[in-house]
This record gives sequence, C-alpha cells and structure tokens, in this order.
Amino acid sequence: MLLCGAGTFCSPGPKKKSQTVDCYVRYLVPEAQLHAELTLREGPPGQAAQNPAAVPGGIRYQGVLMNELSGSEGASYRLDRSGGYNPQHVFSWTDDLKKAQQFRMELSPITAFSFGSATLSRQSPATFTWEGAPLEKGEVLVFLWETVDRLNTVPMEVIATPGQQRIEFPAAKLAELKPGVWTLYLVRKKLTKADVEGVKMTGIAEFYSRVDTLTIR
Repeated sequence: MLLCGAGTFCSPGPKKKSQTVDCYVRYLVPEAQLHAELTLREGPPGQAAQNPAAVPGGIRYQGVLMNELSGSEGASYRLDRSGGYNPQHVFSWTDDLKKAQQFRMELSPITAFSFGSATLSRQSPATFTWEGAPLEKGEVLVFLWETVDRLNTVPMEVIATPGQQRIEFPAAKLAELKPGVWTLYLVRKKLTKADVEGVKMTGIAEFYSRVDTLTIR
C-alpha cells in the first residue's frame, strides 16, 4: 500500500479506491490508562470495504509502535499503556516514498470539576464549573450519574458552545435524579473529521474524568 498526503492512505492504479481512516483514543483518569486504535479500510466506489495491505513499517502513536491486529475488519492497530495524559494525540507512519506522515487530534483534559456544593436540590438550579480549557467546536460533554448501588444510571449530554466554561443546570434537569447519593464522572469527547483528496478521515478522542460523589435532595 502507498501512503500519501498528511493523514491519507492511497494506492496506485488507474481506478481510485474509496478509503477511510478511523482513529480513536480513550483516556481513563482513575486508572491512568490510555487506549488508542487506528483502522484503515478501502474498496472500489460503491462496493463493500476490503482489507488493505498492512502499512509498511507500521503505525505509531505518540512515537510508540502500535500492535497490528490480525483477522480484524480492515487493517487495524492498537496500543494500550499507563501513565499521564497528553492532550495532543499523534498517529504517524512512513509512506512508500520514505516520507513521514501524521494525523493529529487534540483534546484538553478536565482536571477538576464542581457544582459548588456536595449536596444539590432537585428544586433549585445549579452551576457546574471545571478546571481546564473551555469547550471547543466539535466537543460534547457527557455527565454520567450512577447511584451508589449501581442500579440506576442517568446520562446527560451537553453539546459544546465554543468558549463555554460553565454549564447552568435548571432544576428540571436535576429533577431527573432521584433523591439519594450519586456518583458522577464526565466524558469529554471530540470528533475530528477531514476529507483529504477523497479520503474520509475520522478521529474520536475521549477523556474520562475522576469520579465524584454528590447527594441529591
């Protein structure tokens, strides 16, 4: 396979194939664990995707060679490791012409968050703030509430307003939570899309925050 253009994958021949590149990164703060994936698919226009040849020299994430997975759909690469979080996510490789290429995503972390109190009322609005960069275009913030007995889970998704640094929760939204003790963690997600010379590229990055405990009354 010939890799050409920043973040693109293409092969020679008179008939151009339909190609896609899917990247995914997930970081879990409580476990300090990172998981990264990259999958390539290709095929003639209008036909089902086929498995392309493996990338010569492999794919690297943050400069570390990823593991190539056999028997999967498309040519897939994976890497799992522990450690701190880097908001820059870079997938890189060397094409058939020995030229360095890369696809880059960026997702800022949430280092701390608060409603200003450990007890919230179902009858009163509340203001949520966090430490970290404001939300950007293409980002979503998901609040995952779970009772301590793990019998009830309530997700609340907020679509980002660029520059947003606080979120106002109306009483009606908090009323969706039953009175009691709940755990809460956040998932900051960002979608990156590009079409480079007909190659569709998609990247998803997710940051899972620490867990907090709040009482709902």
